[in-house]
Amino acid sequence: MSLASKAVRGAISTISAGLGAPALGLVGTLVITRFVAPAAYGQVMVASVLVLTAQQFSTLGLSQYLIASPDCGRRIGFHATAYHLLTGVVAFVVLGLVGSWAGRLLGAPEIGGYMPGLIAAAVVDRVAHTPERILVRDLRFAPISGARTAGDVAYSALSVSLAATGMGAMAIVWGNLARSIARAVLLIWKTDLRDWFSPCKLTLAETKTLFAFGLPVSIASISNFASRRWDNLLVSSFFGPGPAGMYNLAYNLADVPAIQLGEQIGDVLFPSFARLDPERRKQALVRALTLLGLVVFPLAVGLGAVAHTLVAVLFDERWRLVGPMLMILSIMSVTRPVSWTLASYLKAIRLPRPVMWIEILAVAALLGSVFTIGRLGPLWTCTAVGLAFIAQVLVQFGYVAKREQIPLRTMLLSVWGPLSACAIMAGCVFVARYSLDTPSWSSKLLALSVEVGVGASSYLVAVAVVAQGPARELIQRVRDALRRRVSLPSGAPAPQ
Repeated sequence: MSLASKAVRGAISTISAGLGAPALGLVGTLVITRFVAPAAYGQVMVASVLVLTAQQFSTLGLSQYLIASPDCGRRIGFHATAYHLLTGVVAFVVLGLVGSWAGRLLGAPEIGGYMPGLIAAAVVDRVAHTPERILVRDLRFAPISGARTAGDVAYSALSVSLAATGMGAMAIVWGNLARSIARAVLLIWKTDLRDWFSPCKLTLAETKTLFAFGLPVSIASISNFASRRWDNLLVSSFFGPGPAGMYNLAYNLADVPAIQLGEQIGDVLFPSFARLDPERRKQALVRALTLLGLVVFPLAVGLGAVAHTLVAVLFDERWRLVGPMLMILSIMSVTRPVSWTLASYLKAIRLPRPVMWIEILAVAALLGSVFTIGRLGPLWTCTAVGLAFIAQVLVQFGYVAKREQIPLRTMLLSVWGPLSACAIMAGCVFVARYSLDTPSWSSKLLALSVEVGVGASSYLVAVAVVAQGPARELIQRVRDALRRRVSLPSGAPAPQ
């Protein structure tokens, strides 16, 4: 099987196995918001961001070396695991000491009660991190998607059940712990323990090899994380935990297409790019951007187009501001998958430092725009975030085009067709919305169905006009991958 077909099959496996979890998670979020006020939701989200910040700062990017160097051996695997666990212990001890003080500083003084459970969940994630990277390195995406789905199901089931019994925002904490445990059990079960935990003496030479690659990647990852999460802390500081809770909810909803499709496709592309020769890699990048746009862009733009009606159907009046926030923040799910693809390309050709500097510039732009434009109000914060993500992806386009001698026009045109089709789709949805009268909940539900139907049909027509060639290639590759899976003998394992 060709590497391209293998990558497509891996992407299909990863995505299809996880399609049910986002729907269940959306239902879970709806139910939880019936029992948890925006202010309490905002408090637990601030605690979560602080825990994730400690997690991110102490990761050091070491396990990424295992993907970029598929033949590095089990000694390197143990080195990565040992340092990953050690730095995590230090980070979480420090967070336990300063977490409550940080919460008061950020306008969320009640986060201390949520912190222990969230730290416990992060510790479990820490243990499972290297096994997950081993599976990515080996292009074994089905176990990863299965673990993610199991975790999301565990989170939704437990958090909703506990919220319904009156536990409030603590239900979210226990749900996070359940998700981490479910993921970790499956990921560890699906890997060979010797690949990541074969105890050996830690050596200076192998430590230097790991850290030389990992530190720039880690700084880039920290910057990427900061650009995605620290805006929540600023919103809480500027406007209080209530608006912060609504902002976080809108952000997470807007992030669904990027996380559930874009990030999982990015997981496939990184090891796939690493296995290609230079010329084929350049061609693969351009084609990957186009095919990614055809899949992810309509979901992102469509979510923003129906945001007003969607929020009116799913949430009560307390969460009304989520609608316009979601519409603006949907820009992220257009830009971020493209950004991940370009970053995966640079890491695959062993250029972690440019990824690092671009991410640093991106977080500086985001925090700067939120500190200036964002202080005008929560919706202005959403606008500032969208502009920062657009600026980041344009810088990445320019750098990759210059570094790899790929015409910038070629790279921009690779996403122009899908974007044009999405613009047509959004226009049709807006016309449909303003043509409908929706005074009652049932009429809003009907309007949402109409908007989704109009968006889907108009996008298919638009793609047939402005991006017919790439659409045919995508369909053919999906057919080939599915035909390959169906043709396997019963009980035979898919080739890895």
